[in-house]
Amino acid sequence: MKKSVELYEVIQLIRPLHRRLARAVEAKLSGSGITVGMRAVMEVLETAGPLSVPDIGRALFLARQQIQLMVNTLEAEKLVERQPNPAHRRSPLFSLTELGRTRFGGIRASENEEIDAVCELFSEYDLRSTQRVLCAMLDHFAEFEDDPDRPKGLE
Repeated sequence: MKKSVELYEVIQLIRPLHRRLARAVEAKLSGSGITVGMRAVMEVLETAGPLSVPDIGRALFLARQQIQLMVNTLEAEKLVERQPNPAHRRSPLFSLTELGRTRFGGIRASENEEIDAVCELFSEYDLRSTQRVLCAMLDHFAEFEDDPDRPKGLE
């Protein structure tokens, strides 16, 4: 089989896989009061530290307005807190509170059970190869980034 045909078959699997992963995350979050989007915001803040709403939006490839709504809810729930942004007076930085870090840690621990189970299906080589393929595709199609201010190579 031609490599381009095989790669296209991989591409065709990405969208349904993404939907199923989102549904699996949603099921794990059931009853927590946290949505899939809010969980994604928490993950970005856990990984990157304090960020502005536009920076979170760039990290998640989502509009600032969508992020602002989720941040407002997380702030009302005392899961994130705002702090001054030395680089921009009107765009505060947001970070996880201690409660937010604890809640996100519990979410990740629950998700890890599922990830560990599916990892049994793959070798380390399989996982490294998959990561290389997906990273190469992200780099190849970087010119189609929908945020012109996003520096290339940060995917």
